[in-house]
Parts: sequence; C-alpha cells; structure tokens
Amino acid sequence: MLGFCRIGGSPEVAEGFSPGSVGMILRSRPASVLLLLLLLGWSCHMLHGQEVAPYMRGVSRAKQVALEGNRLVLTCLAGGSWPLQYRWSLNSSNITDWTPQYRLFVPSLQRTDAGLYQCTVRNRMGAIIHDRTEVQVAFMGRFSGEEQRTTASQGQAAVLSPPPLASFPQALVTWYKDGHKIIPNARIAIALENQLVVLATTTADAGRYHVEAINEMTGDNVTSPAVYLSISVAGCSWRCTCKLTDSLRPI
Repeated sequence: MLGFCRIGGSPEVAEGFSPGSVGMILRSRPASVLLLLLLLGWSCHMLHGQEVAPYMRGVSRAKQVALEGNRLVLTCLAGGSWPLQYRWSLNSSNITDWTPQYRLFVPSLQRTDAGLYQCTVRNRMGAIIHDRTEVQVAFMGRFSGEEQRTTASQGQAAVLSPPPLASFPQALVTWYKDGHKIIPNARIAIALENQLVVLATTTADAGRYHVEAINEMTGDNVTSPAVYLSISVAGCSWRCTCKLTDSLRPI
C-alpha cells in the first residue's frame, strides 16, 4: 500500500510510482523512501482536508404571494464545508442571528411581513449572499369612514367616491343603487379609482348607492357604507335640494 493515496473512495498511485518501483527504492535508498512517504502523506492530508467556501444551490423564487394569517416558509439552499451558518434579513435589516437552520419560518403572516427577504451563508472559508425574494401578503381590509351625502345639479355630472379600502391585490368593485347592480353604459361609468361617474344627472339618479368589493385571491368580500346622492332641481331655493317622490318638493 506504500505510495497510494485514497481519493474519493478509490486508491490512486502517486504519479511516477508503482508498488514495484517503491519496493526497489526502499531497498536501495531507505532515507529517500522515508522522505517520499512523508511528502505523500502531507499531500494526501492536504487533499482530504481542503475546505470549500459556501455556494448557492438551485434558484430562489424572485417573488411569491402568501395569504395573511398563513405560514410562510423560505428556504436557503447552499453547499460548502460544514458547518454552515445562515442569517436572514428583511428589507436589509437582520431578523435572525446566525443559525444552522436553513429555513425561515413565519408562523402567521401579517401585512407588515411583506418585503424583500435575503439570506447570508457563511463558514470558515467565507460567506455568500443569496438572491432576494419579494414576499407579498394578500389581504382584505374593511371600508373606513361613514355614510356620505352629496348633491349634484340636475343635468350636471355627479362623481361618487367609495370609502377608502385597504386590499392586496386591489379589490374588484361593483356599484349598486337602491340594492340593484349598476351596469355601466354611455351615461354611467366606473373610473380607474373605482369612482362612479354619472353624466347629465336627472332626478331618477337620486338614491342610495353602495359598493361591494371582493379580493379574488383571498375570497373575502366587504360592503361599503352608503353614499346618498341628491339632485338639486331648478325652481327650488338655492339652499335646498329636491327629492323625487310623487311630486317634487323641497327637503
């Protein structure tokens, strides 16, 4: 076995030597053989003792969306010489200490947990920073504010704005008047900010409006407080509005 170095589980003969040649040298030059064996042992030790700096394995997801309240698990796959240590950051601020755990667990995801996550891996040979992963939190809030009342002059346009609503992704909005769904047409439209635009208003446009919003990702839906529209009609005092009943009367 003299002159052999085991690499990767299989013996390899040192270059330029064979078991027979080593035996011949041993008989003729014992001092040289001793030096040769020392050098071979040192080379094998260096070969087997070589350490590897951290390196990333696989590709991380650049973006992922999780539901509010669900568990979030992020994985940082890396290779390199043991022991490896991991540290996680959120929006460039460290959120964990160095740990041998390569997974990050968030047991109940909140809106404030959204942002850019990144892990750093280190060992005795160095460190490496993983690509960032953007985590978005899908949620549905509630309409804020109270009932609204607005007045438009007959023949003029009326713009009704829904109360503020926090939602990600943006909720789909449907307007209702007196409990009936509004179908946009040439005179009634829904703007980009979910405002209801009524052109050339008539007394028939007066009534109770509200919004129903749904988040398609979470499945949640909410109903807004009412928005009351009154139409002022010529012939009334400038301080009053008119309400459509069986006849027009000041209110």
